[in-house]
Amino acid sequence: MAGLRWVIGKIEVVQIVELEAGEILQKAIPQATPDDVRSIDWLIPDFATREGNLKGLVQSFLIRTGDHNILIDTCNGNGKQRTDIPEWGDLQTSFLERLSNAGVDPDEIHVVACSHLHQDHVGWNTISVGGTWKPTFPNARYLFAKREFDHWNSAPDSEIEDDRAAFEDSVRPVVDAGLCELVGERHTLAEGVRFTPSPGHTAAHASVVIESEGQKALISGDFLHHPCQIAHPEWDSVGATQPELAATTRLRLLRQISKDGSLLIGSHFPNPVAGRVAKTSEGFAFMS
Repeated sequence: MAGLRWVIGKIEVVQIVELEAGEILQKAIPQATPDDVRSIDWLIPDFATREGNLKGLVQSFLIRTGDHNILIDTCNGNGKQRTDIPEWGDLQTSFLERLSNAGVDPDEIHVVACSHLHQDHVGWNTISVGGTWKPTFPNARYLFAKREFDHWNSAPDSEIEDDRAAFEDSVRPVVDAGLCELVGERHTLAEGVRFTPSPGHTAAHASVVIESEGQKALISGDFLHHPCQIAHPEWDSVGATQPELAATTRLRLLRQISKDGSLLIGSHFPNPVAGRVAKTSEGFAFMS
């Protein structure tokens, strides 16, 4: 499966798909009922079916700056034991093969950056080697927002078991290997690539801004799960740490990128994944 590619000035972004996830995303956005989804005509056919069923993906993005290969979020991973969302447990996907098909092998990744530390954004941080979880990208610096890391490191009882398990099998081994760097939510990942705060889904969630030669893009992470939330920023997802703040963040960033013309690359958006946010008389629309 060849990934889509986008060019922002001198920087290239390549889609690395792990799996489809439309049904799970629809369950995660309770207000996205089939009737309400069908009422958003521009969602169909790319982002939803004519029956009102959402389409979605779990995917990573490879950023190639010329000097650095940066992997943004690392999906679910293979062989991880999960019970809350069993569809994401014990997977055996071709993710690493797809990464290699994009022209980069695991040992050629320089930076791994996670927008937040939920299970479907950290899983390929590690692979099983002789029954022990080891870093998948041995030459990379793994960048996590410090406040995000500190939250999960406390093993919070308020979080679901799958996400706490993901911290233990997909984050802690990276720390133990000495490859982790805890950073601020505005940290520069490489020239032209930086985190920007987008809190609410988790307290220290960070999206990724790409700027090169006067062009700009934003990789969403989970401040948006689906384009339906562009039409309805008030529609939140199950499991948001701070739902009201998440809605405020969505509205703030949608206003911002509709004004500055950033290419929005949705972390869970189905193909064509990227597009522009336009202000309309009814709110916002997504033009792919």
